[in-house]
Amino acid sequence: MASTALTNLSARLKDIDQLLNAHTAITKFQKAERAAQNAGGQLAQVAEVFNALVTDPGPGKPKEVDAINRAAFVLSMAHFQGFVDELHAELGAIMLKGKADDPVAVIKLVKPPRSNPHVNVINQMFSGIGVYELMDSINWQKCDNKTVKSRLTGYLETRNKIAHGSKESITKGKVSQLKQFIELLAGKLEEKAASKATVILGKKPW
Repeated sequence: MASTALTNLSARLKDIDQLLNAHTAITKFQKAERAAQNAGGQLAQVAEVFNALVTDPGPGKPKEVDAINRAAFVLSMAHFQGFVDELHAELGAIMLKGKADDPVAVIKLVKPPRSNPHVNVINQMFSGIGVYELMDSINWQKCDNKTVKSRLTGYLETRNKIAHGSKESITKGKVSQLKQFIELLAGKLEEKAASKATVILGKKPW
């Protein structure tokens, strides 16, 4: 049985699939438009609508998909942050049941305000509800713990640069890699959190 937080994340990541599909659709349209022009067809009026919806990217970046790639990257990281917050609240309510008069207040107290889900922030959040060193043993095939932490830090830094107006080079492939990373990391975080909580509770939390 999965946590509500992980179930919600899986549903929200479908947003990224939709953006990636839009990426493909726009690219196909542009190819069709060029082909039609070469053949004397008239798709120029429709093309103008797409051109009006995008901004000029940096050199070498197709403007039809540049904004979509950046939006998908930022949204992916926002969904991961939402997952961490939800998992913390969900597990906290279980861990603090019968131990605190107001578990919700305690959960809010131990959560750093307006913090990106960096490794130390995740560890701090979950330590506040009795689940320690959550990020310190997360790994999977061909990705050891040091690499997991490094990749998360790198993705967060890129997200912040984009959010502050930097024209980062984001490809569709990079978005796909990020989505896969988030899915793996979220699954491992939920699994590790449940394992640590089970030792304390004497039963599985979900």
